[in-house]
Parts: sequence; C-alpha cells; structure tokens
Amino acid sequence: MLALVSASLAFATVLTSCGSKDAAPEEGSAAGMPTSADEVNPTIDTSKVKKNLTVAVDNPYYLFHHDILVAQDKGYFKEVGIDNVEIITVEDPLPALIGGSVDFALYDTDTTIAAAAKSNSGVRYLSVYLGGEANILGVREGINTPEDLKGKTITGGQFGSRNDFLIRKLLTDNGINPDTDVNLVSTGGQSNERLQSIIAGTVDGASLQLRHRTLLENEGGKFLFQELGRAPQNGWAANKILTESPETAAAFLTATLKARQFINDVNNKDAVLDLMASKGFELPQPYRDAYAAEQSPDYHTGDGGFDIADMDQFVNEQIELKIIPPGTNWHDYVDLVPLWRAQKALNLPLRPDPADLAQ
Repeated sequence: MLALVSASLAFATVLTSCGSKDAAPEEGSAAGMPTSADEVNPTIDTSKVKKNLTVAVDNPYYLFHHDILVAQDKGYFKEVGIDNVEIITVEDPLPALIGGSVDFALYDTDTTIAAAAKSNSGVRYLSVYLGGEANILGVREGINTPEDLKGKTITGGQFGSRNDFLIRKLLTDNGINPDTDVNLVSTGGQSNERLQSIIAGTVDGASLQLRHRTLLENEGGKFLFQELGRAPQNGWAANKILTESPETAAAFLTATLKARQFINDVNNKDAVLDLMASKGFELPQPYRDAYAAEQSPDYHTGDGGFDIADMDQFVNEQIELKIIPPGTNWHDYVDLVPLWRAQKALNLPLRPDPADLAQ
C-alpha cells in the first residue's frame, strides 16, 4: 500500500536508458522516444548498474516480496550486475522514494501517479505488479443471500479508497443499494485486518482477497459476491535512480520479471513457497491453496505491462474518486523504457506497444 514537469524534462529522464538498437543503453534524446521494438536496446551494461539496492513495499504478505527473493535466490540479479537488494516494509513507501532513501517502491498505481503529479520530485511509474483485481465480499456466518445483507455493517476499507469504490460497485451489481440497504463504515488497515473484523464480529462483511476464502469458511463465513477484473492496481516506481543510474532500472526489472516467469509457473509452487517459508513468511494452508489464482499471469502480471485502455479507465475512475488530481495525463508520469528493455531481454512482447503509446 507529487507538480507537473515539462515534457522535455520528462522525456529526457525517460530516454537516458534508451537508444537505437546499436546504441549504448544510456544514449537517446527526447526526439528519439522509441516507437517500435527495434528501437529498444535490451542489453544491460553491468558496469553501470548500482550494486546494492534498497526497495520499499507496503504489504508484508509474501506475494509482494517473492519476485525479489526468488531473483536473489536464482542468481537473476547477479546476471544483470546487482549484488544485493534489501526490502523494507512500510505503510507508505512514497516518502522514502521521494526523499531518495530507497531506489524503488512497490505501491498502489493511483497513489503513485497522484504523488508524481503533485510533486516535482521526478517519481515515475515503471511497471505493473498486480494487473488483476479481485473484488470480493466476504461475510460472516448466517448471511447466505443478498437479502440477508439488508441492514448489515459492511466495509471496503477507508472511504474514498479503491476498495471502497469496488465494494460499492459489487453491492450495486448484485442489487444492493450501498447507501440505503447496508451500513457502510470506513476502516483502516488492509484486507487481513478486514478478515479479522468479520471473524471478531466487528463487521458483518468486508472486502477480502482470494487467499482468505478457506480462512473465512473455517469460521462459518463465505464469499457472497465475487468479481475478477483487470486493473493495473499496483506496481513498481522509481525516482532518482532513473537519472543517477538508468541502467539499474532496466536491470532491476529484467531480473524481477525473470523471477516472475518462474513464479507464475505453477509447477514451481513448492520451490517458491519453501523459499518464502525459509525467509520467515507465514504460509498457512489457505495461502498455499491460493497460489494458482494469485500467481496467474493475468493477476500477478507476467510481463509487467498493461493495456492502454485499462490504464485509461483505471486513472479516470481514480480521478472521479479524487485520488488522482483532475486533468492528470498518466503518460506524463510513466517511464516505460526500462520495462520495454526488460521485456525485450526476456523475449516477451513489448506491452504496451511503443507505437500505440506514441499515438
């Protein structure tokens, strides 16, 4: 779980890591924004890569750590010139990213783009981490039908948040008026805390995640409504590293996306979970049971990319929710060159296509 910069400065930052196919990776100019895969150089100059990195994530759940830990364990970071990556878990990683104490941050896409738009710090969104969105209403024992929800206390998290928006949509889609049929309340914390609120009887239902099904059913509850959609809900962002060591951004994404290819292969489930258990992560059976769903390439985005239409819709929704400032053009606050270089290095299609983004 930042003021507008001129287009020329934004493009200059983006293109420090891009050049023609034969150029050195750092070459490029604002006039040379890549418009095809042929113009993207996948080769990492490891002599220019920062050896020791610090990254920040906002969620202690293993899903938000395993790309890095698998990349370290498999030697993928070493292949691109990175010796070590330290992970710190904080409630909001953006202040550390803006201040320069971390090199990369994994956080909500909307909050990151909003921060980039409100500051003059140079924060740029790089790549999608979770591109699937599970919209689930979990309920306590005794609630079995939509009619049973009438008058009950429900939470999607904090009012005005993405989860609050989604739970209102889910209720509406199933014939429940979120303003009159139920008592919607605002709560802090993440989905694990919302699950505990249901179990404790503090609320009757809440927005949950796929991994919570068995835990809730063991307490007599159930998933009453569930929708799975596409939305670039969170991802990696960077700041100073993009100008201080642009090769490092491409190297970092190359290694972590390679790890993601390994993780998304369900045949590697035991190897991944055993590694995470050895690192001290709690992995009860329900979390293990959710592996295939949570590691699906459509959810834990296999290529790190996104469809432009999905990002357009997501950003517009978050502008309506007043999370992203009105009039924000997300194109101004992304740097996709490191992602394209990583995708090309791993023989993945470039997504979004540079030609489409240039239109």
